[in-house]
Amino acid sequence: MFQVRTMNAMGYASLEPEQVKKVQRCEEELGVTLLAYKRPAYSKLSEENLRRIQALEKELNLSLVAYDV
Repeated sequence: MFQVRTMNAMGYASLEPEQVKKVQRCEEELGVTLLAYKRPAYSKLSEENLRRIQALEKELNLSLVAYDV
């Protein structure tokens, strides 16, 4: 069975109080909500696998990102 991993696999970033303040200021200025995640390790894909993912993105009308977890 195929397993789908979501953003939860990466985990939220741990922020220092000053970092939280900077994020909150940016949210207020832009009128958006920001989520901070740990910086992921992007997968190195072959051209063939990249084309497969791009075709799936087009078929599903989604954006997909490949991470090493």
